[in-house]
Amino acid sequence: MVTLPKWTGKRYALATGSLAAAALAAVAFALYAARAERGRGLLARYYDNPECSGHERLSLIVPSPKITLDGNYGSSRQFDYCVRYRGKLVVPAAGIWHFQLDSDDGSVLFVDGRRVVYNRGVHPRAARQGAVQLAAGEHDFRLDYFQSVGDAFLRVRWKAAGKSSFETIPSSAFRPAGDGAAARMDAGAGIAYIVLGSALAAAAVGLFLLALRAGSGRKLHPREALSAFTRICTSKPLCMDLIAAAICAPFYLQHVHARFQTDPLFVGDAPYYANVVVSLLRDGDFDQGNQTDRSIFEAASPATNIDMGRSNIALGRDGTWYPKHPVLMPILSLPWYAAFGGLGLIWFNLAALLAAVAAMRRLARQCCSEGAALVAAVLVGLMPLFVTYSYSYSADVLATACVAAGLAFAVERHPLPGGMLLAAAAWLKLPNIGLLPLALVACRREHRLRMVLGALPVLALFGALNWYMFGAPWVTSYSRVLVVKAGKLAVADHMHAFNRPFWEGFELQLFHPSLGLFACA
Repeated sequence: MVTLPKWTGKRYALATGSLAAAALAAVAFALYAARAERGRGLLARYYDNPECSGHERLSLIVPSPKITLDGNYGSSRQFDYCVRYRGKLVVPAAGIWHFQLDSDDGSVLFVDGRRVVYNRGVHPRAARQGAVQLAAGEHDFRLDYFQSVGDAFLRVRWKAAGKSSFETIPSSAFRPAGDGAAARMDAGAGIAYIVLGSALAAAAVGLFLLALRAGSGRKLHPREALSAFTRICTSKPLCMDLIAAAICAPFYLQHVHARFQTDPLFVGDAPYYANVVVSLLRDGDFDQGNQTDRSIFEAASPATNIDMGRSNIALGRDGTWYPKHPVLMPILSLPWYAAFGGLGLIWFNLAALLAAVAAMRRLARQCCSEGAALVAAVLVGLMPLFVTYSYSYSADVLATACVAAGLAFAVERHPLPGGMLLAAAAWLKLPNIGLLPLALVACRREHRLRMVLGALPVLALFGALNWYMFGAPWVTSYSRVLVVKAGKLAVADHMHAFNRPFWEGFELQLFHPSLGLFACA
């Protein structure tokens, strides 16, 4: 028999443990539910060219043919790609069936080898229709989708003869291509969900058993289920951090699931960060010359102007086209992308957001009780701003996690990792460099040297990359932005944008009707 750590307040321990168990169980259920039902769906092949030619970047089973984010799970490339969906379409009754393709850009539908709907071309979202006589039962189904640049969208619907309106084809009407490979991929496509869902389900059971132990005073035998988990949770602050993240996780997952079918993921600067990840994995470098349509810059008309806000390129000292945005997030998210493709970037963003919630709770406990810090972190984590950013690939999320965790480590007498995380936050968002001296003042005097030693390697790597790419450690990508002025290439510096009087700029940042924090947040 073993005696587990005694928690103060049996009812409190029982309530918090049960709540955490329920939250983890909800996450596990969401992950299991997200899998495509075995034996249904279509085999989707993703190509990094608009002709669906050559070797595909990725093949997987999807529930139905839809494009609602960048669409290209294979590389997160948002332009010049193709997706080919193949399988069987189960028609419930014989007759004339009408099909509608709604897409941006082009799409073509084939049933039993016959072209039914032709909606190809580079165009904004447009719908085209076609009809074909079909017998009841299975029919060969093929749908090709082509994306050039800009927004991406695909939806296929059908209706039987005599019906007044089209409806979405249910996933139950699709069967994967029966070539053996589809079955293998169907088994492997959800393995990540199975492993993660099983781990979370086990964690939920362990937390509930621990809560029962704390609430009843019963001793647990070492051989009882999940005893190893209870040993991990010997630290009450760590448990509270996990509980805060577990409470927020189902809300984030629900938000991701709801928006995934309708809203684009890679908006704002996100596609530029994603292109760097693709370049690192595919080419092993930061050169964006082969990830960007160079003609936009090099073949611009005399009337074309591309300012700093619209450019994603920084001109290197040797003329190489480097990313304008910091490369730290693409480096850190590279393993996630390599493992899960474009969806891995969503998982990475979710992990960073949950880490930020846990770090905020750890930081809040410096000025209140553990329970109050838990409540505060959850309330902040469930604010609309945080929930909205759960469906994103954002450097702001990662920087927030680094700032909160860095400050928490600094004040909790762990200056070395605190310095490293605050330096990483500065790399991600340069204005965060001002937090380092503030953290040095806030931490104990005897810890300041160790904080500096923690920050130095990160800042040294940042400076070394700047030196290699732009010629000096203090010259960043934001000082070498490639722009177009009246059709000609030029280099601009973001520092020159700081040209307003302080109080005027301060008011603009807070109260501007379309740019101010109060209006936008």
